[in-house]
This record gives sequence, C-alpha cells and structure tokens, in this order.
Amino acid sequence: MVLKRISILVFWLAVAAAALSPFSELEPVKQLDSLEEWQKPSRLTALNEADKKKVLQRLAYTQPMPVFSSLPDFDSIADTTEKKRLFFNYLRPYVKRENARLRSLRQQLLDIRDKKQKRLRISLEEYAFLYSLYDEFRMDVAESDITMLDELLERVDVIPDTLVLMQAANESAWGTSRFAIEGYNFFGQWCFREGCGMVPQSRVEGSYHEVAKFNSPAASIKSYFYNLNTFHTYDHLRDIRARLREEGKPVRGEVLAAGLGAYSERGEEYIAEISGMIRFNRKLLEE
Repeated sequence: MVLKRISILVFWLAVAAAALSPFSELEPVKQLDSLEEWQKPSRLTALNEADKKKVLQRLAYTQPMPVFSSLPDFDSIADTTEKKRLFFNYLRPYVKRENARLRSLRQQLLDIRDKKQKRLRISLEEYAFLYSLYDEFRMDVAESDITMLDELLERVDVIPDTLVLMQAANESAWGTSRFAIEGYNFFGQWCFREGCGMVPQSRVEGSYHEVAKFNSPAASIKSYFYNLNTFHTYDHLRDIRARLREEGKPVRGEVLAAGLGAYSERGEEYIAEISGMIRFNRKLLEE
C-alpha cells in the first residue's frame, strides 16, 4: 500500500513538472535589470509567460554593462593627447553598448517590416515588441502600419561613436566641468524639477532649470541617446540619418552633426565646432 501511494505521488509530481517545464527551464533575461523604467514594456498582459520572456529578451541589452569606475582626474593629466585618449576610452564602452542594443532592435524591426510588406502574419509576441518600442520612443500609435513603422525606424538607429564622444568632450570640457565631476553629466542635459540636479551658477534670474545629475556615466549616455532619438527638437538629425540610410551611405558623425542646430544657442557655429573637432580628433576617435 505504501509503495502504491509513493508511485501515485511520483506520477503526479511528474505530471506537474511536465506542465511547468516550458516556464521553469527559461533562462533569466540578460541585461534586463539595466533597462530604465521607460524602456520596460507595459503591454504584455495578453501574453503567456513564454512569450513575455521572448519580448523581454528582444528588448534587452546585447552587451554587458561595463565595469563601473569613478571619473579620472582629467585635469591632472598634462599630456593633451593622453588626456583625450583616456577620456574616449572611459566613455566608449558605454556608447558602444547603447549602439549595440539599437542595432539589435533595428534589425528586428526591419524583419517585422519585411513581413508586413509581404503580408505575412505578425505574431502576438512581435506586436508586443513593436508596441513596446512605440512606447519607449514616445510614439502614440493606435494602429501600426508601414508609415508608423518607418517613423519608428527613424528613431531606432545608432548615433555614431564619433559624434557622441565629441559632444561629450565639448560639453564637459574633456571631463573637467563641475557637472561631469559632480553628476556624470557629459552633455549639459537639463532637468526641470526643483532638486533634480545641480543649479548652474550662471542661471538667469527667473529660470528654474537645473543641470541633471546622474549616478553613472551609463545613465548619462543613455539619457543623451534617448533625447536625440526621441524628441522633436532633433527631427532634423533623424531626417539626415534616415536619408543616409535610404541612399545606402554610412552614418557618419560629422554629417549627422548638421542636425544639432537646436542643441546649442550658438546654432551653426556649434555645428561647425563639433564637426571640426571630429575631423581634428579622428585618429584618436577611431583607435
């Protein structure tokens, strides 16, 4: 009798294990913990657990987070070339990580676009991935079509390392500015809630903006990518990039710099300065 009860128990345990196996054997999503809240999907309720996992894997970073290290004392480095090389080497892994994720997302979107053009069935999982990106890149889309997908593809694209690193150098005085040292802010990014960052000493009376403070270089660079790839202020930059894609030309930093007219009050002068800095520092940028 005891053996019979044990056999029955083993049988039901085996049945339960078989039922749970599609979920219990799924591996943890890599790099999901490094997504910001605005990058995490909110439209997964209609999916089963296996498909939810697939969507999260689609959205996740494809490269590990670089090992954190505090900002070097760039002011103490007398050799200009060595200072520049150290600055680029410090930020480059974070830039490459953002661009690697964008390439992965973009290729998946191109695959979905190809299926739509061929009138092939789009899975529920693919739709969840697609609408997760509409949310992340601030597009209010009721019904996805080729036009909306093309607009999303204009946003989900790389920003050349040369442009990112050169703007970081320009805006942070090669990592020596107060905002870079105290808040890992390499791009002069603002925030508009009291206490959200650091109050600039030269702030005009009546202004209420602060300079954003980040807890890591990764967060600063992620915010910079988000700004350029999302807000209407940089529509022109994204138009230039889309045109280069359409013409089969490489997306180069000095060409994309022409879309930064709204980044600084200096307008065309700022564009010329960034473009000139890229050309002057090209050898170090491409090491």
